[in-house]
Amino acid sequence: MNCLKRLKHVQEYIIKKNIDLLIIDDPIALTYLTNLHLSCGKLFIAKDKIKLFVDGRYLQVAKSKAPIDVELITEKSLFDFIVQNSIKTVGFDSDKLSYNSFEKLKSFIDKINASNQLDIKLTALLDPLKEFRVIKDDDEILIMKKAASLNWRGFEHICSLLKEGVTETELALQYEMFVKKNGAESLSFDSIVAFGKNSAMPHYKTADAKLKLNDIVLIDIGCSVEGYHSDMTRVIFFGTPDPMLEKMYAVTKRSQGSALKMCRPGSKLKELDIACRKVFKEENFEKEFVHSLGHGVGLEVHEFPRIKFDSIDKDVILKPGMVITIEPGLYVPDIGGVRYEDTIIITKDGYDNFYSS
Repeated sequence: MNCLKRLKHVQEYIIKKNIDLLIIDDPIALTYLTNLHLSCGKLFIAKDKIKLFVDGRYLQVAKSKAPIDVELITEKSLFDFIVQNSIKTVGFDSDKLSYNSFEKLKSFIDKINASNQLDIKLTALLDPLKEFRVIKDDDEILIMKKAASLNWRGFEHICSLLKEGVTETELALQYEMFVKKNGAESLSFDSIVAFGKNSAMPHYKTADAKLKLNDIVLIDIGCSVEGYHSDMTRVIFFGTPDPMLEKMYAVTKRSQGSALKMCRPGSKLKELDIACRKVFKEENFEKEFVHSLGHGVGLEVHEFPRIKFDSIDKDVILKPGMVITIEPGLYVPDIGGVRYEDTIIITKDGYDNFYSS
């Protein structure tokens, strides 16, 4: 990962925002900008200087692997950086900083102001890295395709174990063991394996239901490789499909195809969702689609942007390098549900499906 290039982009960003210093302390953001996995730390990014502050647990590894200067974090070291670099405005990520942490930051800046007769101002920035993280570089794409490939192999593995009497929990555990034995660091989320009527709950918690002949099986799974996530959902008809569920599956697949046709540079996110919902409306299933069409994927399995016609991100325009899910679904209580989810990357003239095979 070219962390220095990323950091340079952030410096250009704070110059445009007229900020002297940006403080980053969210662990995911720290990983993105340093390629280090830190549970805590503070990254100070000034216009012409960058320094990472960590505690004693990370000092040795950070000094040996970080592409930037590293110093032990103390109140004095943070204090000195701000004073010595004539900082007048300090930006922070208001999307990640808790109220308690903000109060501590404010108290710290007030202390610097009082002891040095300064007037340093705090400036809230809403998720300042989102526009950078949403565009994946070649290294990120390669890793994400690796994670998707492993995810698919895990799916194939548990499909081979489908038999009457097997439980949802058994399949979920078999998936977890398979992907971790084959290179996954962790699951992206608690696997969802839902049999029969349980599939009607979009965020069903996998339990001990046993598979019966003619059940529908919904499998929503993902794993993490080198910090990057995969995400996919499929349904399987174990035996003779229920006619209603079979129709729902066909309509869901068609709605996904309609949304995928809009997946190209220049499209607005809301256009994807509207195209999907148009198909559901034509088939009188509009009310059975109860969640957004998809979301961004990367260092987090659910990240910017959210794909829905009325979301805050509805007017975000697709650009090459964006990785998103397209996951329409229909759910009918006491009957069952279907969801079909792929992860795609926007290319120069369309998209590439990580699960095209």
